[in-house]
Amino acid sequence: MVFKTLLVAYDGSEFGREALKTAIANAPLWDAKIHVIYVVNPRYYASTIVDPQIGVVEPRSEHWIGMLEREAEEMLAEAEEIAKDSEIEITPHMVIGDPRDEIIETAKEIDADLIILGSAGKGRAKRFLLGSVSTSVVTQSPIATLVVHALPEE
Repeated sequence: MVFKTLLVAYDGSEFGREALKTAIANAPLWDAKIHVIYVVNPRYYASTIVDPQIGVVEPRSEHWIGMLEREAEEMLAEAEEIAKDSEIEITPHMVIGDPRDEIIETAKEIDADLIILGSAGKGRAKRFLLGSVSTSVVTQSPIATLVVHALPEE
């Protein structure tokens, strides 16, 4: 099977980077386009957030949503930088919601042939790609899904 449209779930973790690198390595072989999604899941944030500049921010406020969007923009810019090193162009997607649903819905919207995601997330991004997310996408998606494990450091 040849895949023409790839959707990579990216969260900045080692697992997410490996998923993106896998897409970048294979896209030229298939002449495929790469879309990268970053999903902000507000459910994993505390009921209030402290912004060093203004103090406590109430959930669902305009400032709170802005903070989440800036985080997503940073992650997508990082993904674009990784792709740029390989001279591959990506189409970024920032979505707010449950990653298990949003990854599948975005894949359907862009007519993706393959979803590529890491097996887990780490660090600041662990609220995005947890093992439960990759398991859910694999079991629920009508679209072929590739789960990438991070390679051990040598």
